[in-house]
Amino acid sequence: ITLAMASKRIDYIDYMKGLSIIWVVWYHTVHPWFVDFSFRIPLFFLVSGIFFKVIDIQIFAKKKFNQLVIPFFFFYVVYFVYLMAQFYGKYGSLETFNFNMFFEIFHLHKNFESFTVNPPLWFICALINLQLMLYALAKLITNRTIIFILAIFISLMGVVYIEDMPTPFMFGRSLRYMVYYAFGFLYGKDIIKIIESQSVRCWLLLAIAIVIFSSACVIKSFVELSHYPKIFLEYIETFALIIALMYLFKYTCKFVLLRPLKFFGANSYVVLGIHEIYHTLLLLALTAYFGEMTISMGIVQTVITLLLLYPTIKVFNKYIPHLIGKKEVLSTGPKNVIKNKASVPDRVL
Repeated sequence: ITLAMASKRIDYIDYMKGLSIIWVVWYHTVHPWFVDFSFRIPLFFLVSGIFFKVIDIQIFAKKKFNQLVIPFFFFYVVYFVYLMAQFYGKYGSLETFNFNMFFEIFHLHKNFESFTVNPPLWFICALINLQLMLYALAKLITNRTIIFILAIFISLMGVVYIEDMPTPFMFGRSLRYMVYYAFGFLYGKDIIKIIESQSVRCWLLLAIAIVIFSSACVIKSFVELSHYPKIFLEYIETFALIIALMYLFKYTCKFVLLRPLKFFGANSYVVLGIHEIYHTLLLLALTAYFGEMTISMGIVQTVITLLLLYPTIKVFNKYIPHLIGKKEVLSTGPKNVIKNKASVPDRVL
């Protein structure tokens, strides 16, 4: 894989990321049963890992500060101010408002617990954790098979043991997704290359993905699995589904109706950081007018939230790009400055 290819945006990858983000927005409403299928989070982390790069440590630290840390704190503060405004609007005073809530970011969390202030921001915390771990592995180990085996081990330890332990900054919750992020980094560009080739290997890979996913669904439906086989089957099933989705979006991303996926995929941090505010306001309005929320009202809530996010993203991109990871606060020097290629093994790139 050339460095030029590694830097190039691929439309259908943005479409896939858009699907995962919109699925997250839908999941946070009243939704049909199939929305619970947990491919949205693995999909987000796998496609995010495809263009992860092993670069000079100083540049890496500055880039992650610009792209992840600053947006995290920006959206955290925005949501905290929103909570204050909501409290003031309800009670007419901030006298009894719990300002200590702001510091819950530094509390220990376990399993699927999240922040009180802007819960979806755990995604960005997870990205920080996963990127730090993967960077360390890629710097220490040159063989990508060994890196992937270690990523599997880390994910399994996360699911089986560490996830239930209180850890800072969503570390324990992040670990189960290490295998997906590492897979995207190590093998994502290889899969893209196969798909782009349209060779016999291309269609064979698609056939294998469909067969594996279908078989996994049948097994889950008719066989009662114990804990460990169930975890293994879920990993295999999700990988197969994501590979099949890559083919689907490769050949459908030109459809006009799917263009919003690309837009929201390319602006996923704003969606993560703001959609919960719009969801809450819409929930109050819809329940006040219609009463109890239903699945159809959940769809309405999702659609209106996305419509509100569109101009919000446009405004943020134009006026505060530095706060949402679109422009640098800390300069990293010339674009695409990459450490001496000889020191970054091609097997990992």
